[in-house]
Amino acid sequence: MEKIISIKNLNYTYPDSKKPAINNLTVDIYKNEWLSIVGKNGSGKSTLTKLIDGLIDADSGTIEIDGQEINENNIWEVRTKIGIVFQNPDHQFVGATVEDDVAFGLENQGMPREQMVKEVDHALELVGMHDFKKRDPQTLSGGQKQRVAIAGVLATKPRIIIMDESTSMLDPEGRRTVLNLIQNLRQQQDLTIISITHDISETELSQRIVVLSDGQIVRDDIPKNIYNIGTNLSKFGLEEPFSDELISTLRDSLELPEGYLNEEELMKQLWKLRSNM
Repeated sequence: MEKIISIKNLNYTYPDSKKPAINNLTVDIYKNEWLSIVGKNGSGKSTLTKLIDGLIDADSGTIEIDGQEINENNIWEVRTKIGIVFQNPDHQFVGATVEDDVAFGLENQGMPREQMVKEVDHALELVGMHDFKKRDPQTLSGGQKQRVAIAGVLATKPRIIIMDESTSMLDPEGRRTVLNLIQNLRQQQDLTIISITHDISETELSQRIVVLSDGQIVRDDIPKNIYNIGTNLSKFGLEEPFSDELISTLRDSLELPEGYLNEEELMKQLWKLRSNM
């Protein structure tokens, strides 16, 4: 697999702190990968995001984005390859209408209006929000607002999208819709997705999970292996996925395969058991 981000021996301590926020961290992220970074508050997740996007400078270590090591001479060029969707969609809106908001980043790039209209329409089509382009963003639901925020990022054609706790304020249906949308976009647009979250239940669609604690990587594995840690996830300030808790309870009275089962696998097993009754 081809690397798109390579981080080596990264260190960062905030000026008003003696404890490192990022402590000698090394990790590679690959093209078209969905990587989830999880950990409790204060584990270093948001700091790592700021370092990757060049919002703060590391004390030591290196970050390469698509083969370029970030430095003061190329940071603006590197940033064009990264888009960030934040936690609260209301904090991201700057336009009076949905289409104005999606066009904001393109206006900053100086794109000609005719081309801008095409790019905005295309981005809204990708997220299923084209019919809402004349609407005031404040009249939309939480899930719709995040889809518009994603469209605004897509319009600038990044290679990497960072989802910074971007589904934490949504209801379960809205969260599921946004996560499924991101999965489809990753596959269709050849994007790399980095999902930052404290809720491990939001990581099921990712291909790999990195667990951070005190600015260090304590686990780096596929989701199934991380979920199989079970109640020991609490050591890192994480809750066991609900489906895993349910499976543990069901195993007291039903014969189920060992290891983690996602919701679809669990449903298949339950239907199989029911048909054998």
